[in-house]
Amino acid sequence: MGGLEAVLAERLRIARDLHDIVSHGLGLITVRAAATRHLPKPGEVAAALTDIEDASRHATAELRRMLTVLREPAAGGLRAPLDGIDDLPRIVDGAAVAGLRTRLTVDPLGEVSQGVQVAVCKTVREALSNAARYAGPTDVRVRVHRDGRYVVVAVTDAGPADDGWRASPGAGHGLDGLRERVGSLDGTLTAERVDAGFRVTARIPDEPA
Repeated sequence: MGGLEAVLAERLRIARDLHDIVSHGLGLITVRAAATRHLPKPGEVAAALTDIEDASRHATAELRRMLTVLREPAAGGLRAPLDGIDDLPRIVDGAAVAGLRTRLTVDPLGEVSQGVQVAVCKTVREALSNAARYAGPTDVRVRVHRDGRYVVVAVTDAGPADDGWRASPGAGHGLDGLRERVGSLDGTLTAERVDAGFRVTARIPDEPA
């Protein structure tokens, strides 16, 4: 898959993730409005809540109809839950299969929007995958912290621990797709050499609650 195909594929994944995030939010609105039906309230309030419930139900149905085409046929309409910050230990621990020795640090972040959480997890996955391909068994530091309005994730590897290590690089298109996702959130992605190793850093704006 070339660079353009990787970017287009990531755009489809972003659209599907957006569908899941927005559908969840609209679903909560619908349920909350419907739960007030039996409560005593002025007529104008009742009418407004009914309008809110009807509008959210309609928007949810329309969103599902328009984005159904973006589902992979093999998926049967079902997808795994979206990754979040709480999934980072599992993601990082999984890298041990590739021989990576990882250290994860997550500073207090406050509330982080779901879209940003997904992008953070995808950044960590891709950076760990790159480290396994290019550096082999090595030390990797993963840090997630907040810098003002930005959520920042940095994944830094120490480079090949064995002088005889032979890298098995991919085509580099994974970073293209990741850059597309981070950019869709008005964030930036940098990939650079640091001493003998490599660092991938994503800075994504997300106002704390």
